[in-house]
Amino acid sequence: MNNDARGDARQVAMVGCDEAQTRAWGQKLRLMGCTPVSFDNSADFLHAATHGTNHFDLLLVVLKDEGAWPVLTSMCQALRVPIFLVANALQRELLAEVLSAAEPESKGPGIDFAVLPVDDFEVELRVREALRRNDTLLHPQATSALFGDYRFIGNRKVVVRKGEEIRLKPREFELALLLFRNAGQLLERDWLLGSLWPDSRVERKSRVLDCCVANIRRKLSLHKANEFVLHSVYGRGYELRHAAVQPMAGTGTVDDSGFPDTSNEPNWLGEAARA
Repeated sequence: MNNDARGDARQVAMVGCDEAQTRAWGQKLRLMGCTPVSFDNSADFLHAATHGTNHFDLLLVVLKDEGAWPVLTSMCQALRVPIFLVANALQRELLAEVLSAAEPESKGPGIDFAVLPVDDFEVELRVREALRRNDTLLHPQATSALFGDYRFIGNRKVVVRKGEEIRLKPREFELALLLFRNAGQLLERDWLLGSLWPDSRVERKSRVLDCCVANIRRKLSLHKANEFVLHSVYGRGYELRHAAVQPMAGTGTVDDSGFPDTSNEPNWLGEAARA
């Protein structure tokens, strides 16, 4: 085990990574403010998680020992640790089993996955979203945010507007929150699909994102003559625009401090585009 733990940084267990992955992904995690803790195999991780003093906020595992998978998932479920699983193309059948066994709308920690090769940008995206969602799960009483007349209440997946409660489905709530937190920024279609529907079987041409956007626009009245308008940018993605002030940030009408600040979505996209 290689433990770089320092202070109160979020600890991410890395299991089964080769030397190059440990070096590259470990550096990316440190730049995100996380502490990578690497293990050679799942047995070492399980021993540290159950007998050591470390608390892990995420398990990033390159799956080599498929027989250990049921034990890993059961233990992480019990410890409330989300999992980011990286597999090779030959393990697609196992990934299908993982997806069919997982309950996307369940209240437990989530399982996300990617198929090799995985670049540093995708690792950062998956890790940030897993940490943010798990924080919301573990601390629901603190998750609220205000955007003009819209208040998001995380534990109930409700948006309150002018005294009216508007209930959203879990993924509708996640998408709406991303749009409001990044008002004035174009969120690319590929990024939204990868973030909210990590199942690789959801292709770019799928209409699932468009249906979700349509529901949000209708339920939250995000159309002309209202404070916020949700625009579709053909072939690229979606942008929420604030009619009163552009951009929203710093206007005094926004308070999203109640939600764990573990993501900064447009910046990742901008950095990737400039790279």
